[in-house]
Amino acid sequence: MYTAFTKRYHDVLASVYLFNEYQAYRGLERLLAALRLKYPEESVFIAAVEKHTRDERKHYLMFKRYFQALQSTPLAVDSTFGYIDQFVLFIFRTSLDDLDVAEILADDALFFRLCRLIMITEFRGMRQVDVLLRSRILRRDARLVRIFRIIERDEPSHCLPYQRWLRQRGSHAPGVQERLTDYWIHYSLVLVKLPLFFLHPRLKRLSHFPDEAA
Repeated sequence: MYTAFTKRYHDVLASVYLFNEYQAYRGLERLLAALRLKYPEESVFIAAVEKHTRDERKHYLMFKRYFQALQSTPLAVDSTFGYIDQFVLFIFRTSLDDLDVAEILADDALFFRLCRLIMITEFRGMRQVDVLLRSRILRRDARLVRIFRIIERDEPSHCLPYQRWLRQRGSHAPGVQERLTDYWIHYSLVLVKLPLFFLHPRLKRLSHFPDEAA
């Protein structure tokens, strides 16, 4: 019974993280392309976003290889479980895929808001990885522990460049709406969405990985 519970936990956790890492690196690729056009002189910041993009793709591929080693595919997870997806939906009132990055870069206030969302998401991610690495359930899978150790090592370089960029331009810290949105997304995921997903009797798996053509 406990073994089945642990296996299910690892399956759900890895599936949700794989989806989030995939969405993150795809969104960052679009941001990066627009950023190079608007701020070509900002080589330090662009390099930081490039690293962030590479790391998110690396994390996605680690979870992909995790499932491949199990000869399986992830559980079918959608944007309901995507942290940045939900943040963009709440703040910009559109889906992540439909977010017009070029339009946002044309408006400093919107771009600063987007940077704050990325920064908040990454700080939240740091805290969550710390919690997971102290979890006895997670530690029962050495492969997942290795993956989350790498994520733990990478995360600070994802938060701080955005924080410095905002401070250099006199942007304010995350506002009340942004902080409340962060709390709502986090606790609705942890306390409601993920438990219901975990307990669903007939979870479906993807027929292929997100980066592969159907």
